Amino acid sequence: SGGSSGGASREDSVSAAAAVVQVQQRRHQQGKVTVKYDRKELRKRLVLEEWIVEQLGQLYGCEEEEMPDVEIDIDDLLDAANEEERALKLQETLVDCYKPTEEFIKELLTRIRGMRKLSPPQKKSI
Repeated sequence: SGGSSGGASREDSVSAAAAVVQVQQRRHQQGKVTVKYDRKELRKRLVLEEWIVEQLGQLYGCEEEEMPDVEIDIDDLLDAANEEERALKLQETLVDCYKPTEEFIKELLTRIRGMRKLSPPQKKSI
């Protein structure tokens, strides 16, 4: 076999963001009025996802391609009721990591503070 393991990679995040932009451009060309993702919010999300991939590489001591299937869903974390619940979700996700994860979890929780969930663009009613 070979190839990369499952899980969201940086390329997936970039292509997902590109797909969103393409869809928005297509919608715009069709003359439909839509609420678009805030570009700044998308960029923040992308930077955060790249940081997460980099940090997971350090925690697991491997390259992105060799990384175990660890999925950190930012929207899922934002859905959590409070910081404690978010921290618990992250601890469960990183349960098989042999390095200490406390600093990563603290930093990630700090970085997502104030972020909004990215829900699909909605059609505006006029």
